[in-house]
Amino acid sequence: MTGASEDTKMKRQWIHPSCVLPLLVAVFLLLTFQCSLRHALQPPRRAAAAPADVVGSYYDATLMELSAVDPAASAVLRAAERLLEGNMSRAPADHRDAAVQGLRDWLSRQRFEPGVMSELVDLIKRPIDRYVGARDERRRYASCAVVGNSGILLATEHGALIDRHELVVRLNNAPAGGSSDARLARHVGAKTGLAFLNSNVLSRCTARSGCRYCRAYGQRVPILTYMCNARHFVEHAVCSADASPAPGASAAPVIVTDPRLDALCARLVKYYSLRRFVRETGRPAAEWGKRHEEGMFHYSSGMQAVVAAAGVCDRVSVFGFGKDPGARHHYHTLQRAELDLHDYEAEYEFYRDLEARPEAIPFLRDSSFRLPPVVFYR
Repeated sequence: MTGASEDTKMKRQWIHPSCVLPLLVAVFLLLTFQCSLRHALQPPRRAAAAPADVVGSYYDATLMELSAVDPAASAVLRAAERLLEGNMSRAPADHRDAAVQGLRDWLSRQRFEPGVMSELVDLIKRPIDRYVGARDERRRYASCAVVGNSGILLATEHGALIDRHELVVRLNNAPAGGSSDARLARHVGAKTGLAFLNSNVLSRCTARSGCRYCRAYGQRVPILTYMCNARHFVEHAVCSADASPAPGASAAPVIVTDPRLDALCARLVKYYSLRRFVRETGRPAAEWGKRHEEGMFHYSSGMQAVVAAAGVCDRVSVFGFGKDPGARHHYHTLQRAELDLHDYEAEYEFYRDLEARPEAIPFLRDSSFRLPPVVFYR
C-alpha cells in the first residue's frame, strides 16, 4: 500500500497547477520556434508583379524627367535670343538677312516632340531629292550606311559593303577612299551621299575660304548640320549662298537639323547616361551632375547621324562606331582621347537597344514612329 500511495502522490505533483503553466509556455515556445525555422528555410515568395512594375515605372519616369533638364541647350538658346535682339551684327552685311531669318526659324521650332521622326523624310530627304532631281520625294532610302570615324575601321575591310548602300553618310568631313587611295577605300568605302557636320566644323572650315573647304566630298554632296552655337547661322548663310535646290545647281543644299530632333537626341543620351551612372555608382540619379559637367554635356555627331538615318531609311547599317585599346580615336587623325562632353559608353548602350530591342528605347517607344532594322558592324 505504501508503494501505491507514493505513485499517487507523485502523479498529483505532476498535475499541480504550479507545474502546468510553465509546461504550456515551453510547448508554445517550441512550436513557435519550429514554425519560424520552417518559414526561414522556405524559398522567398516572388513579389507581386504590380508593385515591381510601379517601382520600375517610377524609376524610369524619374530618369525621363531628369533627362529633360539640359543646361547646355538652355545656354545656347539664351545666346541665340541675344543675337537676334542684336540683329546678328557679327554677320557680313550681304549675309545678315539670311542669317537672321535662319536663326528666327530655328528658334520658332524649339520644342520637344519625338514625332519629328515621322517628318524627317520631308525635312531631310526631300531637299536632297529636289536637288538631285528625284521623282519620288516621299520614298525612304532603301538602305543607308552611317560611317563613323573610329580607328577600328582600319582593322576591317567593309569598304565594298559600305558603297553598296543607297545613301552613305559620313561625319565631320572624315576622308573617304578614292581612286588615289585604294587602301583607305578598302576600309571606309569611297561613296558619299550626305555629309553630316556639327556647326563647329562648319564654322572652322568656312573661316578658311568661304565654304569651299566645308565641301570635302565635292560641291554636289549635300550637307546636314546641327547648330551647336547660334552664331554659326552666319557660316550657314555663307555656305547656303552658293547652294540651290534646283536640279543641276552648282552646289548642293546645306540643311540644318530640326531643333526637335536635336532635343530628342539630347534626352536620349542623357537618359542612358543617367541610367548608367545609377547602375555603376549606386548613387541617386540627381547626383549625375557631379560626374558630368552639365553645362557642356552633349551627344556626339555620330549619335545624331544614326538617329537621323533611322528616320529616312528602310534599313540602316553603322560602321566605325566603337573603341579598341590599340586603335586611334579617329582613323584619320592621331587623336587618341575622347571628348569629356560626350558619354560614349552611354551612347553604346543606346545603340545596343536600337539594334536588339528598339521597343525599350524611351521617348520613342510611346510614339507612333516605327524604327527600321539597324545593324552595327564591328
